[in-house]
Amino acid sequence: MKNFERNGNEYKMKPQLGTYVPLVAIFSIMAIVGFVKMPESSFKWWMLGIVVILMISLLRAYFIIDMDRREMRVRKGLFGREVTFPLESIQGFTIHKLKQYGFITVSVSLLARYRNENGKEKKAQLAQSYFTKPIQRIYDEIEEIIGEG
Repeated sequence: MKNFERNGNEYKMKPQLGTYVPLVAIFSIMAIVGFVKMPESSFKWWMLGIVVILMISLLRAYFIIDMDRREMRVRKGLFGREVTFPLESIQGFTIHKLKQYGFITVSVSLLARYRNENGKEKKAQLAQSYFTKPIQRIYDEIEEIIGEG
């Protein structure tokens, strides 16, 4: 498995650096330029703050498939809370493509559709990338993991 680490019957998705590395690199370069070209400006501190927020967001995020408990646990983003749902409540998976001007793909997300305890349909974001192929690989691995159990 390329995207998941196995620990017993628990599968944890490896950090998705493809989304964060370009953003961290761009804002880091802007912060460095701010320190060199505009030493009196507060611009550099804003850029450095954004880099720190992105790093914290990356470190807080996780996606775990627990086959012993037959559940998925997901937390995405800086202020995201943990979402836990049983595998039996999954209605399916959806791949969302966000396009700019109708042809430039800006973001691709993998969502799990499930029903909560009240029977209401909910969605949880499992993965995000700039391209479809990595999301498709993650989806295939999730299907393989769930199929084994």
